[in-house]
Amino acid sequence: AGGTGVVVFLMGLIFDIQTARLYESWCRSPQGRAMERSAEKLTLTLLNPQPGERVLDIGCGAGNHLIFFSKLGLDITGIDASPYMISTARERLGSRCALNRGLAEDLPYDDNEFDLVVLINTLEFLDDPLQALREAGRVANRRVFIGVMNSLSWHCLRAKLQALFRNSLFDH
Repeated sequence: AGGTGVVVFLMGLIFDIQTARLYESWCRSPQGRAMERSAEKLTLTLLNPQPGERVLDIGCGAGNHLIFFSKLGLDITGIDASPYMISTARERLGSRCALNRGLAEDLPYDDNEFDLVVLINTLEFLDDPLQALREAGRVANRRVFIGVMNSLSWHCLRAKLQALFRNSLFDH
């Protein structure tokens, strides 16, 4: 910009095997399980999902939330930029779920295709979260749920303190 000839390309964090293992380890930790339980309670309260509704999990990862939504009788679809995470989700969910590899900022779905759209622990890893939110709103016809760990949450403050003593996924 400004005639400097410098062009900067940003790339969100797309989980490779090592990063995925760090994230999966965090999900199994007491803090991760507590966050998952909180997200599940909030989605039930705020989305009021009804059996048969179509839900899209943007940044579905290994499919943890998709499994939860499947148990509620929802028609589940997931998308993630990581081929490793999509492969893991496919192993866990089999044919119960439509899974696609793609970017949150450019969803390969029609307008209003889903009743519900969720982004849980997704925005933190994107370069253009505003565009991802636009896309989520475009493909949802009822509600969008956004679950983020912000820098002022108890979990993130504690994670920052712990990160002083060891490497953490959320340092990235």
